[in-house]
Amino acid sequence: MMNPSVLPSSDTMPVLRVQAASCGDGGRVHAGWLMGQIDAAGAIHAGKLTRGPVTTVAVNAFQLTSPVYCGDVVSLYAECFRLGQKSVTLKLSATAERSDGTVVAITEVIVTYVAIDANGKSRLIS
Repeated sequence: MMNPSVLPSSDTMPVLRVQAASCGDGGRVHAGWLMGQIDAAGAIHAGKLTRGPVTTVAVNAFQLTSPVYCGDVVSLYAECFRLGQKSVTLKLSATAERSDGTVVAITEVIVTYVAIDANGKSRLIS
C-alpha cells in the first residue's frame, strides 16, 4: 500500500525537478500541471528502462495529500513497480520544497507505460 506522506530517502535522486507554475486562486498550482509533470518524469524513466519511446496507458487514482504553491520546487521520483514484455509500471512520487526549505510529500501515483516503435505500435522491451 502506498503512503504519500512518506518522503523518499535522502539518497534517492529525482528523475525531474521543476519550479511550480500555472497558479490558480490562492497561489496554488493546478493539479493538471502537476499531473503533466508526473507523466513527463515517468516517461523519462520508462524510456530508460525500455530503451526507447513509451506512451502512457494507465494512471491510478491521483490524490494530493498537500497543495503545491507557486514557487515550490517539485521533485519527482520514479521506482519500477513491474517490468513486463511490452509495458512498465512505475510508482511515481512527488515532493515540494517550500521557500523556507521545508520538504513535504505531495502524492504517489502508479502509472503504466507501453513501449512503442516508430509507428506508435507496441513493441517488445529489449
